[in-house]
Amino acid sequence: MRRMARVINKGYLLGDRYRIVDTLGEGGMANVYLADDIILKRQVAVKIIRLDLQKDSQVLARFQREALATSELSHPNIVSVFDVGTDHGLPYMVMEYVKGPDLKDYIRENSPIPLPQVIKIMDQILSAMELAHKHNVIHRDLKPQNILMDEKGNIKIADFGIAVALNQSAITQTNSVLGSVHYMSPEQTRGGMVTKQSDIYSLGIILYEALTGHVPFNGETPVAIALKHAEDDIPSLRKQNKAIPQALENVVLKATAKDPRDRYASVAEMKADLDSSLDPSRAGEAIYRPSHGNNDETKILPALNGKVMQAEKAKEGKAEEPKKRSFWASIKKYKWWWIGSLFPVFAILLFMFLAVDHNNVRVPDVVNMTEKAAKTSLKSSGLAVGAVKRTYSSDVKKGKVISTTPKANSPVDKGKKVNLLVSKGPNLTKVPDVEGLYLSIAKKKLNKLGFKVKSREAPSNEYLPGLIISQSVKAGRKVDASKTTITLVVAVALEDQPKPSSSSSSKKATFKLADLTGKSLEDAQSYAKSKKLNVKVEKDHSDSVDSGDVISTDPAAGSEVSEGDTLTITVSKGAEKKEVKKTFTVDYQAAESSSSSSESSSSSSSSQGNHVRIYIQDDNHSLGNIYRDLYITKDTDFTITFSVTKGDGKIKIVRDDQTVVDETISADDSESGN
Repeated sequence: MRRMARVINKGYLLGDRYRIVDTLGEGGMANVYLADDIILKRQVAVKIIRLDLQKDSQVLARFQREALATSELSHPNIVSVFDVGTDHGLPYMVMEYVKGPDLKDYIRENSPIPLPQVIKIMDQILSAMELAHKHNVIHRDLKPQNILMDEKGNIKIADFGIAVALNQSAITQTNSVLGSVHYMSPEQTRGGMVTKQSDIYSLGIILYEALTGHVPFNGETPVAIALKHAEDDIPSLRKQNKAIPQALENVVLKATAKDPRDRYASVAEMKADLDSSLDPSRAGEAIYRPSHGNNDETKILPALNGKVMQAEKAKEGKAEEPKKRSFWASIKKYKWWWIGSLFPVFAILLFMFLAVDHNNVRVPDVVNMTEKAAKTSLKSSGLAVGAVKRTYSSDVKKGKVISTTPKANSPVDKGKKVNLLVSKGPNLTKVPDVEGLYLSIAKKKLNKLGFKVKSREAPSNEYLPGLIISQSVKAGRKVDASKTTITLVVAVALEDQPKPSSSSSSKKATFKLADLTGKSLEDAQSYAKSKKLNVKVEKDHSDSVDSGDVISTDPAAGSEVSEGDTLTITVSKGAEKKEVKKTFTVDYQAAESSSSSSESSSSSSSSQGNHVRIYIQDDNHSLGNIYRDLYITKDTDFTITFSVTKGDGKIKIVRDDQTVVDETISADDSESGN
């Protein structure tokens, strides 16, 4: 039996399956390696407990908890666990390998990140943590270093409760890592209960860093940083970047409230608030103020020497200066030798900082953003908006960006103009009526317009063989020809009827006609062919039978019929279109001039007039989307046509955030004013 190496070297075959390729990172409790899975032929990340800690019961327990917690969380934004095992007594965990930077490096290299992109990144993180919290899994160590990004920009959260890098500031308690002090909630720094709200606090700090490029609090020691989290207000985002709206800053302020009761009740609530933070309707939002004060007395961390905490408080003028220690005693107490290991890191960071051309920025990826959002993103990145051109696109929705020039992620000088190509939506083509045409002619006509054509045969006595009986897409509809296939049903003759022999009886055999109601025309024709019936097709509107299905037959179902009889099939053309036209009047409301109402006037009206938004619901519109958005400076009439074939319609008119019309529209309504 091979013996376990004291060091996991390149080429080592772990568990007879995972061949070590390289070291990805070294942590306080575990190391992570890049390995080849020789069975499934893929690269994986393998986390292995450090050799010197393999007999530590607390470390083993944490490792097992992480493996169990992560394996239960199946989410596209959480690193997947593929395998858990031991190699000669050494526990290991095999995980998805994410090729790309962690969020810390991404922020450092791309700051300032456009606001819509920050929200896109945070949405993925929040979605993953929403699932974790539903499973009652609290991460406890959320920070950008534990959030990975693949080459396509997809987020993957890792390290649920173990392995903190040696070069990160961390507070320890009996040698167990509690988390990076830069992202820890006040209750964590006091050694209190860690809850879902503790994770939300860390998420707020991550959002702050993504928006500014740096953490809110720094200090000479971890304890100094912890004190700031417990006692200092979060530095203003808007003072650092005026492009950040108050609503977005409020998300950070609420998430990082000192008292957990003032934070979001759930990650889902935080995500919903964040997703609407760039909405123009929240532009005038007031700054968030917590309802609970920070009256809790600062507690000494259980894992820290009380005199160290007292020294930190003395720097803030909050306690007496402790007795001075001798030089050698200080060396022994703080184990300052580890500081030397940070010098190479500081040197590299300094070199990177000096090497960066701070007049250069990268073009943000605004593809699939609305034109307005794309312009905002470009301006917030220090770029100017150039020419805006529009073209048809079958892949990108109308009003959204197809591409930019220069392309996304291209390095350019600040202030450079970026041109936008915006979609006009698909180039819709009206479907022609080809019923009654010969197949060759119909096919040629449809192909010329860009449609793909399929055909199938059906017996018919109504149409001559070779003529089109029906088409799968109704004539007159406007569709994207490049993505539409039209199936044509082509008539073929019924088989010739056998002549009765002279010796046979002149009386034909009869049978009961089946119920064809609700069947497709093709099914009905097939039935008629099998029973040797002649078919005649008629069409009519129906509110209850789908287009192309049978409404009724003549003779009716159950009637006695014979071979050679004619069966008339009435086929649905769908519901008859019903339209209701109504006129609504919205009164103009002038802004009040008195000082007592000036504040409310400014919020409800502007120099442009009253802000009117109209929402309608009918066959073609949803009440959740704005139908019209405009300003009025006088009493204004709005005439609106509703399509109410499928049921009642609705209308809601909002003037300066106040609903002035809220009605249900039925097909029986007539023209009227309101």
